[in-house]
Amino acid sequence: MAVDRTIIESVRLVGADGVGVEYPWQPNIWYLIRDDHPYLDILTRGRLAMARGDTRLQSLDEPAQDGTQWQRWDFETELARQRRLGEMSLPLKVPKDCALRCYVIPTSLLNYRDVVAMVEDIEEQVGFAAAWDMIAERPERSWSRRSSGSRMAMPSELVRCLDEELRAALSIRSNPFKELGPHSRRGVPLAENAIVSHWAMRRWGQLRDSAGGVAIELRSLRSKGGRSNPDGRQVKLDEQIRQLSLIEQRLERLKSTLARLGNDSEMATVVYPSPLFQRDYRLRTLLRAFAPPVSEALSDIESSRSHYPPVFLNSLWELWGAVWLVKELRRLGFSGSCLTDGPNLARSCSWRLKRDDIVIELDFEPEPVFVDYEKLPPAHERDVPALEWAARNQELDPERPYLGLEMRCSPDYLVRITTPNGRFLMVGDASLASPRHHGKKVEKADAKPFTVERYRRTMGWSIEDQVVRCHPMGGFVIFPSPASAWVDLQRLPGAGDCTLLCPSPLGDREASRRLEGLLFMVAPEIRTPMSSA
Repeated sequence: MAVDRTIIESVRLVGADGVGVEYPWQPNIWYLIRDDHPYLDILTRGRLAMARGDTRLQSLDEPAQDGTQWQRWDFETELARQRRLGEMSLPLKVPKDCALRCYVIPTSLLNYRDVVAMVEDIEEQVGFAAAWDMIAERPERSWSRRSSGSRMAMPSELVRCLDEELRAALSIRSNPFKELGPHSRRGVPLAENAIVSHWAMRRWGQLRDSAGGVAIELRSLRSKGGRSNPDGRQVKLDEQIRQLSLIEQRLERLKSTLARLGNDSEMATVVYPSPLFQRDYRLRTLLRAFAPPVSEALSDIESSRSHYPPVFLNSLWELWGAVWLVKELRRLGFSGSCLTDGPNLARSCSWRLKRDDIVIELDFEPEPVFVDYEKLPPAHERDVPALEWAARNQELDPERPYLGLEMRCSPDYLVRITTPNGRFLMVGDASLASPRHHGKKVEKADAKPFTVERYRRTMGWSIEDQVVRCHPMGGFVIFPSPASAWVDLQRLPGAGDCTLLCPSPLGDREASRRLEGLLFMVAPEIRTPMSSA
């Protein structure tokens, strides 16, 4: 008995006008999908198409030609959780050796111009292109372009390249190139063989630099892991330490291997990458080590593929929120620079800004130390509150001396303000959420202002034998614009003192005005004659 094959005949995409347009199916094409219509419809003939894994293709109840049916790959839930700009693919079980490919364009909460503006703002403030995730290993990719900047490859990428190149180098060592020549040239290494030593020297230096960066990051993570942390944060820290420890061991083994491949006489041989070096795949592979560095950034044209996955827009929004706060403070006359350096900038960074005798310190992802309740004496056996006891008896981060009373003590922003008249603390969170869905549970229990209010009541800043608690009006949330879409969350019972800031990457005067009012409320000394006018 014959079994019907599954054939994908066409796809249907929804445009800006909300109308679906049908296109012929091409298996190697990436189809543009707007994230306000996050799905791809396919017309199949024969048996139904089936996806690998847990994803299910939905059968649509709409008319089609005999023997065909419409199916939908709906990824709205996934995009709501991790919004992105870039590629998504779904491998299919039926038909075999086939995959659905989409390139997601943000249009719902942010548009493409917003994303580009955010990336440019971040690069201006912290000096790197935040479009790319340098640590996470994910299958998504996006487009990139070359620029004049340079950047060291992340350790896992360097290890991957070295694994491929090492096989080529060892192959040349076991089966070297031979060439007939005059007696005067005997004993002089061929350039095709000498390139192994030059390659080993260059990559060894890169391994040394990469291993140094990994060691610094490991020390930082182990220091954080040795403090009291909420369970969820501790699990993440332990996993990061485990992964980096494995990478560190791998880097050291590779350094040892490359050190044995060097040869003094070959190092004295001039190697010129002439067209002759293109004749053998082993030589072509080793030449990659001498290619100029590539700095990747967003591009509005198709060019070289990125080696790194794009940062999820949720994470980009949180980092951009910190950058927006810094830009607004600079507009108020404050000056200073980012204090954080290294590959972890996209995950945690700090600024110290000053104007006259007022200092503002902004920490992005500050990770307060959790009060160690196992060691905390009961209330009747101590004469100070829990935060003060923890400040005196627990190890704190000297750069970010924050404490939290609850397991959920991971705000996106903590702002320290020091003026001649006192010290003040503010706390905030960012949320790239849709006003149609956020805060719609019973009594709006999932609304972000409630989270910030809990942060405000349970966190403190330890300095000079005292704990500075958050100002009563010191909580804020950064939502996407416009502010009019978030009116329902402005007067929440129990979180009515939380300020909603709704900036736009392309500029929003109302958000700036709200931030000014919040700062002047918390620390009136920040107000200047110009801002009063």
